[in-house]
Amino acid sequence: MKEERKKWLGYFDLIDALKAPGCPLCQRLKALSLRFLDSLFYERVTDVGTRVNLAKAKGFCNWHAWMSTELPHSNSGIAIIYKDLLDVEIERLAEWAEKRGEARKNPLGRRKRGRSVREGIVSSWREKAACPICKQIRSHERMDMGTLLDFIDEEAFSRAFEESSGICLRHLLATLEHFDTHPHLPLLVEKQLKKYQSLSDELAEFIRKLDYRFSKEPKGSEGDSWKRVIEQFAGHREIFGNEVHPGSGEPLP
Repeated sequence: MKEERKKWLGYFDLIDALKAPGCPLCQRLKALSLRFLDSLFYERVTDVGTRVNLAKAKGFCNWHAWMSTELPHSNSGIAIIYKDLLDVEIERLAEWAEKRGEARKNPLGRRKRGRSVREGIVSSWREKAACPICKQIRSHERMDMGTLLDFIDEEAFSRAFEESSGICLRHLLATLEHFDTHPHLPLLVEKQLKKYQSLSDELAEFIRKLDYRFSKEPKGSEGDSWKRVIEQFAGHREIFGNEVHPGSGEPLP
């Protein structure tokens, strides 16, 4: 009889994520983000360590900042946290404005001091720490990738994976990068290839039915394939962020 492998909470969380549409690893990142934000606003708004980390990061990243507004009763915490952050920026910008005004009267020495203040303001944003929520979920993301590989050969887990959308290409590439020696990595890639090929076939069928000769044929599962392929390449909406400002918030993982 095959020995039952030890399971932990992350395993069952991942099983639940496999039941939802789209990449389960992306789903987990969103669920974890909401959980950590809720905990922060519920009990850690006045915690000194939390406030220091938020100050170093200039608050949350774009994704987690806007996600925090969706939580009930977060408005007071947001106001408290961001007022402190805003007051720091006001003080720095006011200092720059003062030095800038003085430089007009005495261009030689004071202009340099004004430039130094400006460079300090700019570098404080360029070199800011990572969003504290992103840092928390990053480690959990790695653990979820490991759990996925550990159990991909187990009957119950494998069945749940087969019935799911599979993981997005971004997360598959991250798994290839971080778990290249895992014995189950070839099995995961094999299963993903089947899912990608199936999606490719659905896209071909969707494209075929765009032709006026076949446009009246009933739509099948291929009807939303054009949306699903976006997630396969880009990941779940907002998870990997944009690339408009490279270096201002590196995408996961």
